[in-house]
Amino acid sequence: MSFKKLAACLTAAVMMLATLAVTFAQEMDGVNPDFIRGVIQVTGEGVGKSAYKNNPGKYRLTASKAARMDAQAKLVEYIKVQVETNASMTDYELDVYQVRTSAQGVIRNAREIGSPQYFDDGTCKVIMEMPLFGGKGSVAEVAFLPFKDEPKVSFPQPSMTVSQPSGNNYTGLIVDCRGKNLNPVMSPVIKNSNGQAIYGHQNLNYDKIIVSGMASYASDINDQISRSRAGNNPLVVKAESLSDINANPVVSVADADKILSANQHDKFLENCAVVFIN
Repeated sequence: MSFKKLAACLTAAVMMLATLAVTFAQEMDGVNPDFIRGVIQVTGEGVGKSAYKNNPGKYRLTASKAARMDAQAKLVEYIKVQVETNASMTDYELDVYQVRTSAQGVIRNAREIGSPQYFDDGTCKVIMEMPLFGGKGSVAEVAFLPFKDEPKVSFPQPSMTVSQPSGNNYTGLIVDCRGKNLNPVMSPVIKNSNGQAIYGHQNLNYDKIIVSGMASYASDINDQISRSRAGNNPLVVKAESLSDINANPVVSVADADKILSANQHDKFLENCAVVFIN
């Protein structure tokens, strides 16, 4: 096997493992990332200290404290999996202690949703929420640490030049993935049908990613999420298929060339002005 083929196989394997890890993280019990709202909600459960069985007030207090600790532990684990996933795609030396410390720092921004729920069996349930993106204090601040000091890679050149109509300045990109069961992830990749990545974390600025994320997910081309992210004159293309556990949209080579040619002039990819319709 040639070095080129071996490298391609290794890259594909890493991306598959990364996507599997992200999918696993999203299916963790009580962990619900909402990419449309840009938040993650976790449900924590706990029981009170048995020493307070005959003191309902203190028993409930210790049960709610245990539930909050459970929710926070789930947030830390989710962030840890995101970091490990991203580290697998780089030369980042993973310091587990640093990751856990950083994660414990950002989860202080998690807020409790509603009031604790108490059940007849003595358990308590709480729901906590924090932003996936938004800069400091978000999941992304820690999740994208492996990319922070990576040199940016230029976007690939289109395989053939696509002429742009005069005055047609695109404000963003919308990839229509409806009917394909797209799996939202924190670090998506857009590929062409030859398997070439045309948009990924390696092309973007770390600070830009953690503030706004790499893409928004919406249910309609004309809704508020799409327009606020991709602007009033987006380039709209259809995904031919999805790859890597349905996480990454695949577009035709012709549409990929159209995207890359338009971006050379309008720079919407650098601004993460990308929306996936699901």
